[in-house]
Amino acid sequence: MKRIVSGRVIQLLWFVASVYATGAVWFFLSKDDFLSASVSAVSAIVLCAVAMYLHGLNDQSRRLHIQREQLGTFLREAEALTARANEDPAPLAAHNDWVARVEKYLTEALDSSYAVRFGNFHGMSFYVSNPNSGLKMSLQGRSRRLHEFIAELAGK
Repeated sequence: MKRIVSGRVIQLLWFVASVYATGAVWFFLSKDDFLSASVSAVSAIVLCAVAMYLHGLNDQSRRLHIQREQLGTFLREAEALTARANEDPAPLAAHNDWVARVEKYLTEALDSSYAVRFGNFHGMSFYVSNPNSGLKMSLQGRSRRLHEFIAELAGK
């Protein structure tokens, strides 16, 4: 996982903010220099706000990484199901279970629009070659959508 900002930079911001918030403010107050004390307090607040913002960016990056990893896991499961598509009988129950799990994850982790797009094969072309082509098309189309979702999440 690639972090947006190093944790050491954020720790340094917290350190400098704490120095301003405690040492500098109280030092200038003891010297009756209210302007410098006010500047130190505002500086501490700004540095804290920047540190919190950077924490948020790193958390979002971590969340997106976890989501992409899960979508990759679903892709590997789809590949395994595709390899079993020619079995007799076809693994329809396993397919339906996989689809339900992916749709549930997409709805909960991302939003319902991803789940809707997951089952929509608009704009895709498929080649029908055997009786189990419906199962293969379903897996292929849904795998394409998962690839799209991973690309979208990588760009966020």
